[in-house]
Amino acid sequence: MKRMLLFFVCLLIGFNSYAQNPNDQSNLIMNLLGETPIEEDLQELCDVYGGRVTGTAVNIESVEWGVEKFKTAGVEVNKELFNISSLWIDNATIAKVSGATNFTPKVVAKYYSKPTPNKGLKLPIVDVGYGTDEDFAKVGDKVKGAFILVEADLCLDVDGLFEEYSNAAMIDARAAKAGAIGVLNMASRPKKLLYRFIASEGADHGLVNLVMAREDAKRCQRILRNGGDLDFEVKLEVSKEKESASYNVIAEIKGSERPEEIIIIGAHLDSWGLGTGANDNGCNVVMMIDIARQMKRLNIQPKRTIRFALWNGEEQGYFGSWGYVKSHRKELDKHIMTMSVDIGSGAITGFFTNGRPEMAAITKEVMQSVSGLGAKSILDIPIVGTDNFDFMLEGVGNLVASHKPFNYGLNYHASSDTYDKVDLEALKVNSAIVAAVTLGFANLPTEKVSWKRQTHKEVVDLINEFNLEFSMRMFGVWKDWESGERGRK
Repeated sequence: MKRMLLFFVCLLIGFNSYAQNPNDQSNLIMNLLGETPIEEDLQELCDVYGGRVTGTAVNIESVEWGVEKFKTAGVEVNKELFNISSLWIDNATIAKVSGATNFTPKVVAKYYSKPTPNKGLKLPIVDVGYGTDEDFAKVGDKVKGAFILVEADLCLDVDGLFEEYSNAAMIDARAAKAGAIGVLNMASRPKKLLYRFIASEGADHGLVNLVMAREDAKRCQRILRNGGDLDFEVKLEVSKEKESASYNVIAEIKGSERPEEIIIIGAHLDSWGLGTGANDNGCNVVMMIDIARQMKRLNIQPKRTIRFALWNGEEQGYFGSWGYVKSHRKELDKHIMTMSVDIGSGAITGFFTNGRPEMAAITKEVMQSVSGLGAKSILDIPIVGTDNFDFMLEGVGNLVASHKPFNYGLNYHASSDTYDKVDLEALKVNSAIVAAVTLGFANLPTEKVSWKRQTHKEVVDLINEFNLEFSMRMFGVWKDWESGERGRK
């Protein structure tokens, strides 16, 4: 019944006239909405390989898995080497609360947290409320040489995630200035759910920075506010490397008329290790594979070359896509459009066009072919936080798919990000949307490609116009841009 409903939805779609063969787009959409191995691929990636932290053995195994999937589909594919400028892997985190009460809290270290000395640390806990300037002023010198406990409101949606990132960056700066040794962040998710994201300032972060289960942090907070004293004891062991090698998976269907012009669609293969990387971002990895598979099955010959990227090292700082732009810099003038799909499996409602009004107009035109599937909106604002980032810094036109929240926020980077949380029906519709837009761009008439790669000055103007510095600092990528290591020269 579901497939029949989708069939009738497709009958309402105004198929894009840019298709080289008028039937290509309609056939591609119908095939992707029909029975394909996308669900089986996702289950295998999540359940067999699990969390895929870049730098671990299982991550490399998942790279080989991705290569084999493209090969089986008959799509040309290669592994592309890149370097990770810094690597951090949590080996063990052991914690204890003592004093007015004694218990073992659930905690997880933020990525790039400073490790403890070999013997660990035992320091007092100081309640700093929400960690505002006023909160720090109230406790004064008590913060120095202590762990601060920071309160957080419940965060159950995507908007709350970015607010949490933003608040954490400001709190870390205040804590370091006040002389704190570490930060205990109250988890913003219920039921002792733990999650991980990057500590502010990335590899230069200087605090022992942990997320404590919400219920455990609330217990500590109540005791402290009732006049009790608490100590926090922790031993955090990590493996750190200044540089490490990894791989992207890059598959390709060669263009029939303008093969030197490139369209890229990509999703990141790596994930955090607490869950199994299902909504972030395994669902969109298998989307890339399924689109390539169906294009090959239908013998679709796009006018421009389409590349399908499974990026690696995204969670640590978009290292894989950064590595790609460095390796392919001589080709970037010919990269017409790059697309990142990385906000879970909620229904795609449209695309971020990242401060490129000339691209926004043509994207809206190309999207008309899938408006019947719900993709209608254009948000012409820049996104910092996924694999479009280095293409944006290089001046290449870039899109990011915009999704309905579904259950992405609650399970983001968390131990609960597992296969059963994915909206499988929406994932198939999303695949059809992404495929149709991709093929539309690949077959655009030359006169329709009105945008060019931006100059360094234009990229600077974009960053300034949209005040991106804070976001870039928050995600630990500002210094690379500021130093000239990242971005167009």
